[in-house]
Amino acid sequence: MDPSHSVTVRQSDVVKERRRPLSFLRKVVLTTLKTAPCTEDTEVSLTLTDDAGIQSLNSHYRGQDKPTDVLSFRLEDEQESGFWLPEGVSRPLGDVIVSLDTVERQALENGNSVESELAWVICHGCLHLLGYDHQTDQQLAEMRAWERSVLDSLGIGRSWPELWSVES
Repeated sequence: MDPSHSVTVRQSDVVKERRRPLSFLRKVVLTTLKTAPCTEDTEVSLTLTDDAGIQSLNSHYRGQDKPTDVLSFRLEDEQESGFWLPEGVSRPLGDVIVSLDTVERQALENGNSVESELAWVICHGCLHLLGYDHQTDQQLAEMRAWERSVLDSLGIGRSWPELWSVES
């Protein structure tokens, strides 16, 4: 039986005119979970915010007092400690927080549509929830391969500039 995934989306920090369609946001998360793949029933929380909102989180949790495009908060402690859930209850993977301000700037800088940049950032955040990282060249290559696969599945084109080096 295929796993069941649910997505909770919050975008109340973003003015109504800038909010994105819930169907698109959910589709990106669900496609990432299906493509990567995630083999158990899961829940993901996705929040769209602005630079001020993500900067506050980035400062508090990572000690970096600046905005960023995406933060992922994986609930790995419960998962790795053998936290047991009754049958039929989805495992919460964690939270993905995205700054729409930063995504819009990056889209312009990278020559991508906002939709493409947003899909990539959400996918990237979800991959972190699934345990993927980019601390080494091999890890970065694996993440990029999954990101390309997800965006291809969604039919979303993208320019793929080198966004960071492993050393950064």
